[in-house]
Amino acid sequence: MMEWLIHACLLALIPVFSTSHDSCIPKPIVGEDAEFCSEDLQVKYPEIGDVSCLHIPACNGYIQKLVNSWDMPKIKYTEAKGGALYVVIIADPDAPSRSNPQRKFWRHLLVVDVPGEDLQTGKSLSGRILSEYRPPTPPKGTGYHRYQLMVYRQNPSTTLDLLPEEKSLGNWDPDAFAKRHQLVGPVVTTQFMAQNPEDEVQEI
Repeated sequence: MMEWLIHACLLALIPVFSTSHDSCIPKPIVGEDAEFCSEDLQVKYPEIGDVSCLHIPACNGYIQKLVNSWDMPKIKYTEAKGGALYVVIIADPDAPSRSNPQRKFWRHLLVVDVPGEDLQTGKSLSGRILSEYRPPTPPKGTGYHRYQLMVYRQNPSTTLDLLPEEKSLGNWDPDAFAKRHQLVGPVVTTQFMAQNPEDEVQEI
């Protein structure tokens, strides 16, 4: 009788474990947002791995670590050309929220003069940093934010810099920056999504 009771209790727990496990599997970005994604561009954070075209799941403290602990992700572009130079951008088009993006394209990273070899291998970028990496910080109650990665190819003879009015991280125009410096592309893009760690998990 006791063995049967233990067996029944274990069976009852299986759905709970299964649901918890499923909720920790990053869900893919779908619909129009998925059109920004590319299989050629990987964005790797510790523990969770490549988050390209995925929602960061609210388990294992992943979102808290994304916001508070993890350094700049490893960025790998398999089709980068050796000997070429690239510009790597991470920006949030949903600042402060997707429904009210008054500070859109908030700059989370801007690196220029990135050797193609760095992107091919996915090692640390050795280019010139114009904007230090700042982790995603979606405000509470604003839902999922898109964190978009854009890689441009640059002219090796061109010196890239931000204008004085571009020192602010928000209200930035990456297209204007690219046009001013005659960048090619973006040659590849992708994005991932995250929400504030204190927000209730939204159904995707």
